[in-house]
Amino acid sequence: MKTRILGAVLGIATLSGLLVPSPAQAADGVSSARLNGSANYGGGSVRANVDFVNRKKVIFRNFTVRDLCPGDNRPVRARVVWIHTDGTTGYSAWRKDTNGCGDHGTNFGTIIRTGTKPIRKVYLHLQIYARSGGVRGFAFSANRDNQYT
Repeated sequence: MKTRILGAVLGIATLSGLLVPSPAQAADGVSSARLNGSANYGGGSVRANVDFVNRKKVIFRNFTVRDLCPGDNRPVRARVVWIHTDGTTGYSAWRKDTNGCGDHGTNFGTIIRTGTKPIRKVYLHLQIYARSGGVRGFAFSANRDNQYT
């Protein structure tokens, strides 16, 4: 009888959000950044599912860059940024969506970052271009903290 009551109480606490999630649930998850377009310029977005594996390895699944309408015939690009525990910063290569303002953007698949230094946090960096060729705008996703450091 006591076991049944305890199970019911734990079930209700879990469903009502009274139990605190583990650090892995708080740090891993979807990251995204977006710039909305205007009448003169298109916008863009970037999205990836972040998964910290250990202190020195993080995986970005379904890294997708999308050009948003109105179409301005300018590419949208994004990259991954990581901050090491010693404060130094690293960057992935830029990934560009040059297909115009389609519905789905360009999915670059999985990006894996493994190095010799521990990673403290990561975020996504998005840039869109102006017709004159320079960068018109940029956005950053929220930081994702590595629960292993």
